[in-house]
Amino acid sequence: MPAFAQKARVHDYSTRLASLLSDVQSKAMLTPATWKAVANEANALANKLYASAVINAKARGLASDARAHVREMHKAAMKGDADGARTHAGLALPFVYQLIDWSS
Repeated sequence: MPAFAQKARVHDYSTRLASLLSDVQSKAMLTPATWKAVANEANALANKLYASAVINAKARGLASDARAHVREMHKAAMKGDADGARTHAGLALPFVYQLIDWSS
């Protein structure tokens, strides 16, 4: 796959992930089932983002850091720890924003 197509995928996945992570930063009360669904979606996007970022070492490192926090968010959400999930979503966001900038 051409590099520009991979970069476009990174942009697509990172913007979708940023939107999801940003949404859970609100003070809205989410049910445990909603947290689990959101965490599963974020985890899937983080994995796709990591796989797509293979084209560049910097992007791969940022995607790895984002994915690590999303995995922690997922773990917290599965345990019913909304505050922990929200915290890790917030910690993942700066890496995802950097990927958006890189891929733009």
